[in-house]
Amino acid sequence: MARATGIENIEKDLTGNLERDLNILVKGILSDLSSKSKSISPIDTGFFMSSWTASTQRPRPDQKREDFTPWSTIRATGTGNQRNSNSVVEPRFMDSIPNFKTFSKVYIGNRTEYAARALASNESDIPQYVQGKLRNLIQKTFTDKKPKLAVGTFGSGVKYPSRNVRNLQGFGLFGGKDDKFVDYINP
Repeated sequence: MARATGIENIEKDLTGNLERDLNILVKGILSDLSSKSKSISPIDTGFFMSSWTASTQRPRPDQKREDFTPWSTIRATGTGNQRNSNSVVEPRFMDSIPNFKTFSKVYIGNRTEYAARALASNESDIPQYVQGKLRNLIQKTFTDKKPKLAVGTFGSGVKYPSRNVRNLQGFGLFGGKDDKFVDYINP
């Protein structure tokens, strides 16, 4: 028989959920800013887009493109052109992002020495991202509704339709409204 979770664990559970959601949000923001397909950051050589990081202290803009390969070999046009075929985007700090604790101050910034110029460039959509799309990401990430997970395989020996099998429409943040999943329920 399963034991019910006591009310005394609610604070620990809520803190754990907040901490998990905060870390998902930070990695989601860094992923968006470092995404070539989303074109939020300017991408002349790709160094700026590859230099986003997060920390409990403000990231210092102290790194020169010329000091890091392969960006040192790419000729910069200075325009932030999103269609530069020579650009290389390889997020450099994603693996070193710590797990942030609940209510930590989290600073997301760029380590390139020319970060201020890149942010102000005409090719930068970062202000629009912060003022618009970021709100949607926050609302999707911080939710008390847990996604319903479902597993389905072909050739599992279960006939469909059946009283133990039901059709679901997508699941969680990643489920689309047109996706079909099979959920096996207990009789």
